[in-house]
Amino acid sequence: MVNVDCAGRQDRDTTTSETHPYIPPSKTRNCYLNDPNNRGIGFDSSLCGTSGDRACRGSGRFIGNPENCIPDNQGGYCKLRNNYYVSRGSIFSPLSRDELLNRYKEGGDTNETSREVRRALDSQERKFTNRIRELQIMGKDPLIQKKDSKKDDKNEVHGFISDMLFNIGIGVSFVIFLISVCIILIQNKII
Repeated sequence: MVNVDCAGRQDRDTTTSETHPYIPPSKTRNCYLNDPNNRGIGFDSSLCGTSGDRACRGSGRFIGNPENCIPDNQGGYCKLRNNYYVSRGSIFSPLSRDELLNRYKEGGDTNETSREVRRALDSQERKFTNRIRELQIMGKDPLIQKKDSKKDDKNEVHGFISDMLFNIGIGVSFVIFLISVCIILIQNKII
């Protein structure tokens, strides 16, 4: 399975919605124009990773491409040459130097990183669980079974008692053998 990235290296599977394919990822929403009357200029998740991705593409003299989209916690921006732009409705407006600095000052944490980490950990845990189940089905249980110490104690006692009874049985058999040999010798008047 191929992971498709939208503009700003946003993973399509984890940052966009299948039920709302026209809502852009939160970290790059300002890289897409938004005109409710014209769906042809906004975000479309089916175009992610293709040449038809509409990030940082406007009309007139503003012609960028999805690689110009820089994600951030305020919705991202487009960098075209040495200028920075954000979408405001159906046009791209330039960001002043102060606006750009304020984006970083007031950045804050939107918990996107922790959400991404949690998703990655859940995905990794799911992969490990599936692998363990596969090995269990094949009869190669990778999990080390903890031995029950009481069960081991019972086996040691059982083993000791069985060894003792075995030795007693051999001893009694030997004594009975000697007595029977003596009886046979006495009956034959050899002794």
